[in-house]
Amino acid sequence: MKLLEVKNLSIRYGDFLAVKGVTFAVEKGGIFGIVGESGSGKSTIAKALMGLKEADSGEIVFQNKTKAQMIFQDAAGSLNPRMKVCDTLKEVLCHYGRSKLEAKKEAAQLVELVGLPPAVLDQYPHEMSGGQCQRVSIARALACGSEVLIADEPVSALDVSVQARILNLLRALNKSRGVTIVLIAHDLAVVKNICDEVIVLEKGVVVDSGEPESVFSAPKSEYTKSLIAAVPGKNLKPTHV
Repeated sequence: MKLLEVKNLSIRYGDFLAVKGVTFAVEKGGIFGIVGESGSGKSTIAKALMGLKEADSGEIVFQNKTKAQMIFQDAAGSLNPRMKVCDTLKEVLCHYGRSKLEAKKEAAQLVELVGLPPAVLDQYPHEMSGGQCQRVSIARALACGSEVLIADEPVSALDVSVQARILNLLRALNKSRGVTIVLIAHDLAVVKNICDEVIVLEKGVVVDSGEPESVFSAPKSEYTKSLIAAVPGKNLKPTHV
């Protein structure tokens, strides 16, 4: 079942057309990748999906009032520096109808779900690593009851070993909880490793699409070929995370 459909989406910044007639569909329970270099329009699409950027034309349709939440590249910057993790999560949970007691209990469960120790609940963002902050931001997104996570370059600011653990967490959440994920990335190896479907953007236009294996083994566009050629060692084989 299609949980999200984007139809002929175009978005401008003044006179500059950043996204040009983009169309794609995301299946419920899938991981959908959007890949491209800086300036390709992928983050603009992410903002449009969250209602943070208005489309000039086209449609964005979520099935049955689906809840979506964004995971930002700068995880620490997206968290309130004056709030402990427990308070950050409790604020969201109380907003969605939990009592203070229920919120405290669920906050502890969410921290455990994303692989963090209970002690993190009493910490501020500046006391945690980048990977820990990203796990907290994922927990916050889940606290909203989100069915779709829009992950905008969620691992690009992290060390390689930490990237693998965060990707492993996203994939585990996808499998165990059925969370649908839209993964924005410039790293082809990341997208090929985790996604079920992918589109490649060049200057706001979709130039390749399909299952990652087919897109990267037999690219249709010269742009996709150039992205593949730029990968160190041209190694796009899936990695174990």
